[in-house]
Amino acid sequence: MKLAEGLLLRADLTKKIEHLVHRIRPVLIVSAEKEPQEDPTKLLAQLRKANQDLETIIVRINKTNNETFIEDGMTLMEGLAKRDSLKLISEKLRSIRQWSQINNSSSYDKQLATVDIKNLQIEIDQNGRAFRQIDSKIQELNWLTELKE
Repeated sequence: MKLAEGLLLRADLTKKIEHLVHRIRPVLIVSAEKEPQEDPTKLLAQLRKANQDLETIIVRINKTNNETFIEDGMTLMEGLAKRDSLKLISEKLRSIRQWSQINNSSSYDKQLATVDIKNLQIEIDQNGRAFRQIDSKIQELNWLTELKE
């Protein structure tokens, strides 16, 4: 199984667990004269099995991420952390840039931005480019790398 397939399986199992919880809830308590529409014991068994399967696939994904290299000694796990970090700082810098832009229709006179918006935009662009580069490498590896046992 490829890493990308493992990631899809992880997402499917997470959804399955949520679905099972929603199915279990209405059958936990019923009137004394009624039978539950579904057997809660069977649903709980399915929930436990799905949870165990999720744990197993997460371990395999994490092991693969720790043992697979992107480039220059950087593991996939480190690349994922770098990608997340680039995404976060880009979002925050875009917000700061937006907040620092002066509204010309404002009634305030002589407003000045306290940050260099041009340099901020350059940094945003550089981070965006770095994000796309590392994300492309990660996506490629997801489809080329076999999931570790």
